[in-house]
Amino acid sequence: MPSTLSEFLQDRVLLRDAIATLILFLTVLILRYAAIRFVRRRLPSNDKFQLRWASQIRGFSYAILALGLFTIWAAELQALAVSFAVLAMAVVGATRETFACIQGAAYRISTNAFQVGDRINIGGIRGDVIDTGLLGTLVLEVGQGHQRTGRTISIPNSLFMTEPVLNESLAGEYMLHLMTIPVDRSADLGAIERTALTAAREACADFLDDVRRPMAVRYRRHGLIPPIVDPRVTYQVVDKHTVNILLRIPTPIRLERQVEQHVLRAVLGVPKGQDTLPPPAPR
Repeated sequence: MPSTLSEFLQDRVLLRDAIATLILFLTVLILRYAAIRFVRRRLPSNDKFQLRWASQIRGFSYAILALGLFTIWAAELQALAVSFAVLAMAVVGATRETFACIQGAAYRISTNAFQVGDRINIGGIRGDVIDTGLLGTLVLEVGQGHQRTGRTISIPNSLFMTEPVLNESLAGEYMLHLMTIPVDRSADLGAIERTALTAAREACADFLDDVRRPMAVRYRRHGLIPPIVDPRVTYQVVDKHTVNILLRIPTPIRLERQVEQHVLRAVLGVPKGQDTLPPPAPR
């Protein structure tokens, strides 16, 4: 070991590359820390906006680090390329999943499947995206009742190559939420429908135009007729005793529970709760 260290210190090329690598690591870490600190202190206090910038800064720092390391050690890598050819083939076989994750990241970026802050559903996992990386995507899990469970789930990017990704953020911060209200067929379906629609229109009155505009732009960009985003009702027969009233209502992606509870309370005749309606959307 001492002789190996002595030989390393006497090899000026290797010593120079090692010092350059250390300086590169320190510089990238310091600049990344300063940039993220600037984002969190100076930019508007919008959690989605800050998350996206922090994620982009981390990704850019990794790219700079990889490029710098390749530049510093290019000569040594070229000299070792031939002798490591067989080993490289073995490594590729052993790291197949890693390459699949990198392919999944490339697929996500090229298709713009989702961004940080979007709510996605893939392979039975539903949550809000808080970070994206080269190998995995981190989400805050959303469970039953459209509420966050407090748990984070790391999704390997390779899953994007085998499972369809459902992005629930159809219009930026908003989505078209479908809620089901089972009722007895002998009930006054017309009265229940009117009550549900009235409550739904009341719940989404503050942000209906905010949903309609971006969705119309997105559909017209592809030459399609924009859908109707106003609350609407359809029926589904379950059996001879039960009918499902399917109510589609636009809602912020993180407030669908409050909107749904507001409608259910109106249909069931329950007094309104304190958090049943979302706050008015900023203008």
